[in-house]
Amino acid sequence: MIGDAHDEAEAARERMLREQTDDGEIISHAEYTKRSRRAFLSFAGLGIAGYIGFNRLQNQEENESIPRFVRAGLDWNQSVWDRVQRDGARARTFSLDDREELRINGRHGLEDEAGDLIEVTDDEAANWEIAVTSRSGDTIDPIPLASITSDFEVQELVCEHKCIEGWANIVHWTGVRLSDVLDRYAPDELSSEWAVLRTPPGDDVRRDYSAAIDNYTVRHAQTLLAWRLNGEPLTAGHGSPIRLVTPFKYGIKQIKRVGSIEFTDDRPTDYWTERGYDLHSGF
Repeated sequence: MIGDAHDEAEAARERMLREQTDDGEIISHAEYTKRSRRAFLSFAGLGIAGYIGFNRLQNQEENESIPRFVRAGLDWNQSVWDRVQRDGARARTFSLDDREELRINGRHGLEDEAGDLIEVTDDEAANWEIAVTSRSGDTIDPIPLASITSDFEVQELVCEHKCIEGWANIVHWTGVRLSDVLDRYAPDELSSEWAVLRTPPGDDVRRDYSAAIDNYTVRHAQTLLAWRLNGEPLTAGHGSPIRLVTPFKYGIKQIKRVGSIEFTDDRPTDYWTERGYDLHSGF
């Protein structure tokens, strides 16, 4: 009897606690089992549908190394940015006191077959030239590095360098406007829809690297060919002797060690686009 009374008291206490803490209805064990089974079947159905849908997307015909559906989304994103770009817009700049050390991230086109950084000697830098190909495929006179560093108005730019991996550093660049250089050496190509910049080829280079940038970025006043970082000459890891800088693109577009520029009005590809990334890669 004592045991039964104890059990009844515990049951009453449990009911009271449920009433105080649970706004939902109290259901029987049989109803709970029924609802649990229904919920399990519903979630299982959603999971199977999601799996089938994901596999269909993955098995779609590829466009530049990713499913056509995904590439269409990236192209739509690019079309949005193309519409919002406007003349006269400027990226935010900072003071010299804000500058930080820029990590070395990405060595594509800078390494030899053994994976070691290829250093550019002073003699090589003194004779460095950027090869130029017109949109019609003709070779244009190359652009001497000596001319880049001496014949144009020098620009100082303190901006945020953003990596597609999610990190950013505020850094100080010294260089000249890409548009100024092209206006002298390839004026007819300044109206091209795209420019594809590449690292120099060579037997000792493990792989070439390329970056395609749109006409808006090519012509922008904050797009530079730079040879100094935070007041010091570029190192091999940062693209000596000359690299591209633009605050409107992620680091994968700011190609290090520019060896050539090709112009085109057709939609191009480049190193990372061929590996599934966004051709625009900007913000």
